[in-house]
Amino acid sequence: TQYKQQEEKILHQAHYDSLTGLPNRLLSLDRLSQMVRDAHRAQKKLAVLFLDLDDFKKVNDTMGHSVGDELLIQAAGRLKNTIRDSDMVGRLGGDEFIIILSNINEPAEIDIIASKLLEKFHQPFNLDNRELVSTISIGIALYPLDSEDPKELIRQADSAMYYSKDRGRNIFNFYTHQMNHDMNRRLRVEEQLRSALKRKEFEVYFQPFVDIKSRKIIGAEALLRWNNTLLGPMTPDEFIPIAEQTGLIVSIGQYVIDVAFATAKKWQQTYNPNFKIAINVSPKQFRENTFVDMLNIQLDKHQIHPSTVELEITEGVLLSSDAVIDSNLISINDIGVSISMDDFGTGYSSLSYLRSYPFNTLKVDKSFINDITVDPGDLELVGAAIAMGHGLNLTVVAEGVETEEQYNLLNALKCDYGQGYLFSKPLPQAAFEALLLKQATNEKNKKRSLIRR
Repeated sequence: TQYKQQEEKILHQAHYDSLTGLPNRLLSLDRLSQMVRDAHRAQKKLAVLFLDLDDFKKVNDTMGHSVGDELLIQAAGRLKNTIRDSDMVGRLGGDEFIIILSNINEPAEIDIIASKLLEKFHQPFNLDNRELVSTISIGIALYPLDSEDPKELIRQADSAMYYSKDRGRNIFNFYTHQMNHDMNRRLRVEEQLRSALKRKEFEVYFQPFVDIKSRKIIGAEALLRWNNTLLGPMTPDEFIPIAEQTGLIVSIGQYVIDVAFATAKKWQQTYNPNFKIAINVSPKQFRENTFVDMLNIQLDKHQIHPSTVELEITEGVLLSSDAVIDSNLISINDIGVSISMDDFGTGYSSLSYLRSYPFNTLKVDKSFINDITVDPGDLELVGAAIAMGHGLNLTVVAEGVETEEQYNLLNALKCDYGQGYLFSKPLPQAAFEALLLKQATNEKNKKRSLIRR
């Protein structure tokens, strides 16, 4: 009998997850196959839900693995308590879970259960004497509508879960064939992105900042461009989120800072010692413990004065109220590097952030600048943002200035700087330098004619 107990123990370990006690990947697949056969015989539908905790990695990294394990145990408990007796929940590994809903008559039933699951995860977890909310993203595939193959159903639910993640997390989505296409595209982009730095496929473009009063170029924003041998020119909107999710943004971001500093230093020596260089920093980069050290190394390497450097962050960086982010912001401010709030007005709590953190610049989002000549509401908003920025002692930049009418209104509102196609689109290094040379030549000629007078 001891042998029998030992055998049972080994069997249990082979089929159940040791942490949560839930069926593991192997048993989950086995159960799914069985439930598909049952559904086929009974001419019933079933649903496969693929679930993923939204901030699990952050909890693990900041609070330690034992707290991460406790979160998984409590999450498993919530999932078990939400489903019906005839359904099954399993852990596929990491922070990924599977739920199989049997005997489905109407898709509306799945909506109700998925909504209930999301709701359950809106309640905080009690971890290590701290309350913490960890939401979930869910993807759903249906038998027999999407597939009759158990492995394929899991793959489809996984694709739909990724779609939920991309759409902002804390939601559920049903699988569609378009997602399959999107998923394949995403995988190809990620594959190419992994070796893009090594293949020297990136190029840093520069878009001028212009002094609104004088219309002179006083600085530039560094913008990344990627031309891939296989996929052709890629838009930042497509590849930056993938770089962020995979962590590749850290090395790519360092490359941008390196190139931008080298270029700005050259222009400072040739044209204007106060030439300002602005660089976008993503949430992932900002969460790195080593970010400030890397920044210091680059400042030292290029001998560039911190007061001429500006880092642009969106409020998405601040939403997680992470201790590393807070300390990085303070350190960057102490170094003397400026911090800019990018896309101001598009988020929820920009105002409180401006007061709580050491910002120097506020960039009014182009969606507000677009209609200032035709929409009195937008004009009033932009005017208020400029006045408030000045009240908080911030420099205000208007993004997306495209027409003379917009420029004249911004000038009347006393906006400090402008950026947009009216002045110039983003340009490769040589073309941008031609603009600086032209400006310097014009200034020389002006001075000469004044002397002659």
